[in-house]
Amino acid sequence: MYTIHFKYFTGFNFIKTKYKQIKNKLEIFGKLRKNKIKISGNNNIIYVGKNSLLRDSNIFIKGNNNILYIGEDCAVNNLSIILDNEGSEIRIGNKTSIAKAQIVSLEPYKIEIGEDCMLSYDIEIRNTDSHKIYDKNTNQRINEGKSINIGNHVWLGMRAVILKGVNIGNNSIVAGGSIVTKDVKANTIVSGNPAKQIKENIYWTREEVMKYLEEKNE
Repeated sequence: MYTIHFKYFTGFNFIKTKYKQIKNKLEIFGKLRKNKIKISGNNNIIYVGKNSLLRDSNIFIKGNNNILYIGEDCAVNNLSIILDNEGSEIRIGNKTSIAKAQIVSLEPYKIEIGEDCMLSYDIEIRNTDSHKIYDKNTNQRINEGKSINIGNHVWLGMRAVILKGVNIGNNSIVAGGSIVTKDVKANTIVSGNPAKQIKENIYWTREEVMKYLEEKNE
């Protein structure tokens, strides 16, 4: 485990903090490969757990007291993190795999991904609309950000989009290309734009179809 307080390049990772006197922590118990990490602010933490690999990823953190947590035994590739906030958290649970994803947190709300989740390519997760919208009569903002919670053993198909305020139940599947705007029940499949339930009482495994067919035909 090591902690950084300054700009440096090591192990094919480029890591930069804006101010040398400010203490931001990078706590690594796994491995980093070919990542770009930029931190601007104070008391921010990036944690990567034992036996996890973070590779070919871009991490941008701006603000104070933010946390990016990646648990143990994770395989994370091509992850883009934009965490421009105060006191927010992005947490990825143990044994989760990511092929390619962007996670955006621009407001003080959590984004939590459970254990043993499988995220395919070009996944988008965001707790914000990025720009503010106001009621013309009251001048009150009408599009506040909201937290996102993705349960354990959830499969997000290619190009799935998870928007603010969504809770996804354990053991569920979001079909490729779906845009999720409402909660997803456990053990269900949702699909479409906006995503709707198309199947219930399901479960899934990481076993690849071709491998299953080969074993079945032996």
